[in-house]
Order: sequence, then C-alpha cells, then structure tokens
Amino acid sequence: MFRKRKYVLGSWMVLLFALCLLTACSSQGDGKTENLALIKRTNPEPMDIINGMDEEDEKGLISKVKETVANEDTIYDVIVVKKEKKIIVAYKVKHLQRFHMKKIEEKVTKNLEERFPKYDFIVSSDYKIFLESVRLNEFLKQKDVPEKKARKKFKEIEELQKELI
Repeated sequence: MFRKRKYVLGSWMVLLFALCLLTACSSQGDGKTENLALIKRTNPEPMDIINGMDEEDEKGLISKVKETVANEDTIYDVIVVKKEKKIIVAYKVKHLQRFHMKKIEEKVTKNLEERFPKYDFIVSSDYKIFLESVRLNEFLKQKDVPEKKARKKFKEIEELQKELI
C-alpha cells in the first residue's frame, strides 16, 4: 500500500513538472519575430535604414532583392536590410541543403551582383547574422528610431560578417 501511494505521488509530481515546463515554454513567445527567427519562417519585411530620395522606389528595390533570393528553391527565409548602397541579405537554408551552403552563397551573391550592379551586398547564411538582422529590422519598426543608432547596428552586422570570413 505504501508503494502504491509513493508511485501515485511520483506520477503527480512528474505531471506537475511537465505542466510547469509547458507553461514556461509557451509564455516565452511575446509576439516578437526574433524569438522564433531561428525555428520557423519569419518572412520579415525588407527595410531601409534611411528613407532616401524616392521611398517607393527604394522599397521596390529591396523587395526585388528579397524576391530574387527567396526564389531560390534551397532557401526558405530571407531578410534584407539596406543602408545607402550596401544591402545585407541574410537567409536560412533548407535542412538537407546545408551541405551545399558555400555553393548556395556564391550563387546568390552572383545573381544579386548581376541583377543589381550598383549595390554592394553582404550575403550570409549564418544564423547569427540572420538573427541580428531581424533585431535591426524590429528596431527599425519602432517609431522615432535614431538614425545614428540604426547605422551603428548595421555597422556591427557588417563587422560580424567580416569576422566570419
């Protein structure tokens, strides 16, 4: 009889622990894109740090850049952030294509440079670059974003990419 109570008490504790764990995991997602950026497709909107001359033309350009990269069948999520003539393009590769990441990066870079020769591209499949770009994107969505801070964050991502090479 004592063993039966111990077994029932133990199973209740395991159930309580599992319930607490599930509750904690589900409450972490506070709606921000960056929380799920590495797990699932986030499809972030392309952003320009500085809304330059013709905002519609610039928005169209970065949308075309994103569309060009997203059309690759080996890629499933892309983020594009632009600052003047430099454009960061970070993407996630489908799981089974991870063995060909270098080849995919070369192909994407070549396509972008051929299609948009006036711009310098920072192309990366690294998750850290992707996550930092998503954070910059979220930062740019806020109202009254200081241009100096946005430029600094963009520069940090550039430096991070240079470290990886």
